Amino acid sequence: MSNQVIQMTTEQLQQLIEAIKGSTVAAAPAQSKGTFGNCQARFGGNRDHNIVEEFITNVITYKEVEKISDEDALRGLPLLFYSLATTWWQGVRKEATSFDHAMEMIRSHFSPTKPSYQIYQDIFQDKQGDGTAIDTFICEKRALLAQLPDNRHDEETQLDFIYGLLNIKYRKKIPRDEVTSFKDLLNKGRLLELTIDESTGGDESHKKNPKRCTHCGYRGHTFDNCRKRKQED
Repeated sequence: MSNQVIQMTTEQLQQLIEAIKGSTVAAAPAQSKGTFGNCQARFGGNRDHNIVEEFITNVITYKEVEKISDEDALRGLPLLFYSLATTWWQGVRKEATSFDHAMEMIRSHFSPTKPSYQIYQDIFQDKQGDGTAIDTFICEKRALLAQLPDNRHDEETQLDFIYGLLNIKYRKKIPRDEVTSFKDLLNKGRLLELTIDESTGGDESHKKNPKRCTHCGYRGHTFDNCRKRKQED
């Protein structure tokens, strides 16, 4: 039996190659969809503004990076809940119309917007204590200022607010008119803290020289537990 030679034109060969590619793609297993399975963010229902905002930011970022669809994100959201948050979600999950809506539901229930006067109370309630680093103090106060609607205060006004709450040791060494931004205030404050640490010689020196209250001037206690200040309040 003689062998037959099959001849194909270039066009026919190209069509055959495309057909093979198509069948290969069709046979390949579909890629798994992105989920929150490996997301480390968790929320237990803590009614704390910073914790709620941190959770929402982390979840949204993870969703964007992993390219999770809105539908899959909403379906997988319960994976990130525990404790009270799980119980809450079981009761309200049918109300969530979208992933964005679910984020707003979390914010509304666990961290409802405070009236402006309450935020101002939180801002001015406490001054910087002797043991509070300037980084920590400014970070906490700016987080409160950020809760005010419409960015109502420019940086200069915010600086006035927070500068007046600083410990006296900072205000003595860092004149307000020499501070032009929060970055400037932080840099000067950190340098001052470093200088104070070097001059006091560390913890042992602090033990020999008890802290002085910035309110009444007496040693042995701090502004936070000053009896005279509490009586005046």
